[in-house]
Amino acid sequence: MANIRASDINTIRQKITDVLGTGATTFGYGQTVYSSAITSGTIIQKSQWDAVRFDIVNAYVHQTGNNPSAITVSTGDTINDDASGAYQNYDYFADLLRNNRFDVATGQFSQTSIDTKLTTATWSSTATCTITIDFASAEDGRHFFNSGGAIRVETSHVNGTTAQANAWSTVLSSIAPQDFAGDLIAATGYYTLTNSYQTYFSKAASTPYSGNTYNLKAKCDVANNSAGTATQVVIQVNLADTYVDPGSPPPGDLVDGKLTIDVNKIQAAGILAPSGTFTVNGPSSTTVSAISVA
Repeated sequence: MANIRASDINTIRQKITDVLGTGATTFGYGQTVYSSAITSGTIIQKSQWDAVRFDIVNAYVHQTGNNPSAITVSTGDTINDDASGAYQNYDYFADLLRNNRFDVATGQFSQTSIDTKLTTATWSSTATCTITIDFASAEDGRHFFNSGGAIRVETSHVNGTTAQANAWSTVLSSIAPQDFAGDLIAATGYYTLTNSYQTYFSKAASTPYSGNTYNLKAKCDVANNSAGTATQVVIQVNLADTYVDPGSPPPGDLVDGKLTIDVNKIQAAGILAPSGTFTVNGPSSTTVSAISVA
């Protein structure tokens, strides 16, 4: 066993700071970090261990909604690198928090309505709505998405009288609200964006209407957002209707009824230990266009 040096706990602290603090690229919630770097050669105080534990607690509660089993150090404790001590315990949580950094627990975010658009116009080939999300800075955008923020889209259709309209009502009712988020697990998310649209969700109707497809697409204002430099995200909601009803006179091939698109914002929130609130700057503005049909 070896005693723990300042550099050892600083390494753990940096892992957690990357997640909870300002961070860079896919790291960083933008929250106050309670701990500070420890000067080499000094005796590590209980208060300094406690500060690192507070940072672990704040990130862990945000991700899971529960308090971690992070060891509380007592005055006079000798901290070694053994498996039962605070050093390995804190290092374990630091790595866990980094790996799960995009998670946000129920109760650690708020959901607010941005806008609802609807149309009762009849259409036959396409219905489209555009959502433009602006951030005051790229850092605000990173912190919003890194901390589990998302733009949630839910689309529904009711009161149609044609077979085409009923097909759209059926497929849309089977689709859960869809989040555009930053999680790197998704094939398309905030950090994969370019300045050209990418589809992040798509679902087709059942036969014989399989040519009808509900698509969600996104792009940003930079050519490559892998470093999180975008300040604008644009989401397109697109209902592409390529099915042609054979031999049926109008209105057999038309879509009537009411089409509704609801847009909501998921934004991190919560309480920090030992004091303070988990606060993220969300979008500075979000504009939802009218639904365009053809």
